[in-house]
Amino acid sequence: MVLIATKSESVLAPVILIDSRRMENIAGELARCEYTLSNCAKRLGVFPRLGVNFWPALRRKWVPEKGDRVDTLLELFIDGNDVPVDRLKRHVSAAFVDAILETRLAEKDGAILRSKLCLFPCYGKYIVTDQACKNTAINQVMWLWGESFILGGLVKRVPRRRVIDLGTGSGVHAILASDHCESAVCLDINPRALEFARFNAALNGKRNIEFVLSDLFNSIDGTCDLLLANPPYLPDGGAQAGDNFWSGGIEGTNLLRRIVHDLPLRLERGGTAHIIALYPLPAATSLKSHFRVWLDGALDQYEVLDHTWPVPHYQDLLSEKPFEGDKSAWRFGVVSLRRTQSGAGWWKDAGGGGMFFREDGSCWVVADHDEF
Repeated sequence: MVLIATKSESVLAPVILIDSRRMENIAGELARCEYTLSNCAKRLGVFPRLGVNFWPALRRKWVPEKGDRVDTLLELFIDGNDVPVDRLKRHVSAAFVDAILETRLAEKDGAILRSKLCLFPCYGKYIVTDQACKNTAINQVMWLWGESFILGGLVKRVPRRRVIDLGTGSGVHAILASDHCESAVCLDINPRALEFARFNAALNGKRNIEFVLSDLFNSIDGTCDLLLANPPYLPDGGAQAGDNFWSGGIEGTNLLRRIVHDLPLRLERGGTAHIIALYPLPAATSLKSHFRVWLDGALDQYEVLDHTWPVPHYQDLLSEKPFEGDKSAWRFGVVSLRRTQSGAGWWKDAGGGGMFFREDGSCWVVADHDEF
């Protein structure tokens, strides 16, 4: 298993084509090829806690069929393998090949296509990211790990006024939410991430999304009734919080603390926040007690669904100086908070053992406060 790039090389962000129809046609051809989450699940399998096993380390043995269009797209856009141009053209139009070259989704070397980016199907959308391997030559945009699919599946898709996606990365959660929200805001401290988010919005034909360069809430005004966050969370003694997509500072909770602390100012009454993270708690402490401290004692103002599970053997494969110590209290997953109208809050364990996904890659758990 290799997570470190074998050589440092700059990977440029994808380029939005001027003609919006050509952008949307890329997604259209992917859909016509049936490059969907369910078809990827058939080939790569499903891990009950993390969805489709795009990551080879978790994947069952998979031998791509050269004549299969989904397998061809997986080889090119997930595994980064060389694919002959003629092989891809059996399944897509010449216009599609031209478009992925112009957008930098792929590059051509003689009769071969290769990609330094990844392109995922995600709940009916298509999302471009950097590759999974750690590459410190760039400010990487996070791959769609299982947590992206957990959060994407858990959100209750009901009409909302405004969604804010903190640390948006590829923009995946704002793009999914833009279908049921009047407006969406992508916030990220990484300019390169916002380039990816803009590209992905254009790829999916989304026009109700704003993109703001910001350290969490610092550069944006106003409130929201849906808040989504997948912040950097690893305890890294070699990087400051937010220096990259994984570091949450030396304790791992630097950004989490700030996000939760600002909920009373940013989340409207009746609004919901979903935060997915590793919660690297000190031994003998609880997640609930940390949220109470981060909210300055106002936890009773929230109805909380705790969709987390214990991860005492968590392996950090990214940090410069990983945490070495007692992980017995560590947890991972989504904490969903809804601001109450009455002030009579509660905290419910809704993790269900962390088994979130069906065999077709769809998420069967929705964070619905009204069911409790």
